[in-house]
Amino acid sequence: MRVLIVSQAEKTHLLGLIPQAWALRAAGHEVRVASQPALVPTIARTGLPAVSVGRDHLFHQLLVTLKGLGFGDTAGFDMARSDAEAEGLEYLSEGYREFVRLWWHPVSAPMLDDLTDFCRWWRPDLVLWEPTTFAAPVAARASGAAHARVLWGLDVFSRTRSRFLGRLAELPAGDREDPLAEWLQSCAERVGTDFSEELVSGQATLDPYPAGLRLPPAPGTRHIPLRYVPYNGTAVVPDWLRAPGRRRRVCLTLGSGTPERFDDRFRLPLGELLEAIAELDVEVVATLSAEQTAGLGSIPGNVRVVEHVPLHALMPRCSAVVHHGGAGTFCTAVAHGVPQLILPEFAMAQYAFDESLLAANVTELEGGLTLEGTELTGKEVTRQVGRLLDEPRFAEGARRLSEKSREMPSPADLVPVLEDLAARRRGN
Repeated sequence: MRVLIVSQAEKTHLLGLIPQAWALRAAGHEVRVASQPALVPTIARTGLPAVSVGRDHLFHQLLVTLKGLGFGDTAGFDMARSDAEAEGLEYLSEGYREFVRLWWHPVSAPMLDDLTDFCRWWRPDLVLWEPTTFAAPVAARASGAAHARVLWGLDVFSRTRSRFLGRLAELPAGDREDPLAEWLQSCAERVGTDFSEELVSGQATLDPYPAGLRLPPAPGTRHIPLRYVPYNGTAVVPDWLRAPGRRRRVCLTLGSGTPERFDDRFRLPLGELLEAIAELDVEVVATLSAEQTAGLGSIPGNVRVVEHVPLHALMPRCSAVVHHGGAGTFCTAVAHGVPQLILPEFAMAQYAFDESLLAANVTELEGGLTLEGTELTGKEVTRQVGRLLDEPRFAEGARRLSEKSREMPSPADLVPVLEDLAARRRGN
């Protein structure tokens, strides 16, 4: 079987696809990974064959420009919301227009034609794609391949789609406007195929969240549980991590975002956040980029600042983790049973995604805690990290989530399922 893995040029979106790619490769299938040129060196370092398609997207430059124009001061489209306004047709329609125009089209359009040409030439049996790279299902449909999404976050995409289609159905047929379908139809026609709802949600969806954390599948979507296997790219385990810690270890990581995250909008600057955690009798390991570290000033003696350390090696040695709510960090903490304090305010500021929803879910299950809004002060960070360390219920809640994760099918277990998906497509 030929399998093509596809991601737009976004490293964090790619990494979650690699364990499944290697499981398929280890089972004897031919696997290639396609993305835009900027991501090709990262793909090559995974040991899998890379395919460069199209040209690099300018999404991040677009965000910076929009921020400079004051667009970043607005809330944007938040698919994690569940209030009456967020479930209304006006909010959903405008949100789809915004995301197509400012996110999904800018990242997919530069690769659509070339990716489709490659698929028609190589003839994959199966295409696995991350859920914001809509060029992938279009190319798969144009070439006759089966295809499935591999989630990196909660499936707010399908939930939002289900809500929108329900609201749209309440209108007379002549008054219905579907910005996402209209855009995908234009993409499909461009490469000689047609639109179907499978271009939105895939023929199947691989979902790495255990029961209690994952969203219920939307009607019409086939969700397949997939155990999350942490993968952080090429990594070297440092010597200091092999030595037993003299104190409990707390990890602070805020993702690989740019310095624009850390500006006057935040109630708690990064330096104060670090000092707050360091007030406890712990060893703090802060994984910060050079840009994030710049301007911190003096660093407390019980804080180790490192630019990169593989989270899958660090997390099992930690008693708690403080982070921004990113999916990779969240799932790694769940996999290793580490209580987490989530600070959604430090997530990507341009668009809210599922950080608040993940935080609410893990808090409800007592696998962690959340701080945001006016609660986000140094004093509260110190208090809440202390709770994670000293109240046994949080370690127990995190352990339960880890057990649920380990009960899910591994990437190797899913190989026969994916083989069947491809076979069914060939049979049609």
